[in-house]
Amino acid sequence: MPFSGLDGELALSPLRPDDAEAHFAGEDPELIRWLNGGPGTLAGTREYFRHCQQEWATGGSLRAFGIRVHGVLAGTADLRFSGEYLAPGEVNAAYGLYPEWRGRGFATRAVLLALRYAAGEGARRAVIKAEPENANSAAVARRAGFELSGRVTEGGEVFERYFLDLG
Repeated sequence: MPFSGLDGELALSPLRPDDAEAHFAGEDPELIRWLNGGPGTLAGTREYFRHCQQEWATGGSLRAFGIRVHGVLAGTADLRFSGEYLAPGEVNAAYGLYPEWRGRGFATRAVLLALRYAAGEGARRAVIKAEPENANSAAVARRAGFELSGRVTEGGEVFERYFLDLG
């Protein structure tokens, strides 16, 4: 089901293939390090965004949003409703902003808006995983009300796991 959520100046809406160029242009070393695991290509970004659109269309487990500020793509947020390290009823939240949009609270607001969607889809608890060195991601989790539950190793990588009950 399509979703468009607003909180005033910030909006979330499903990522579209035509967002790929703006996203690719907005990537910087920080996004590449924490979210992508390595530099991508414009063609790869387009393919991934087509996959995201297909997930929306088919009711898949991924819901990828464009974070838009006054209509401009400022970053992305995604929810994964299933995965190897998720318990039933849990949803994993991930997010990233392009450099010019950081430091203004948009990531925290986008996470909270995405979690309203997740709760409406039946999620009971949200999870954010952050690498221990990613202080900015951890700060977003704390500002959004998540509590640190400890460190876990998943797929050979160490993460701090934060949880938030969605009520």
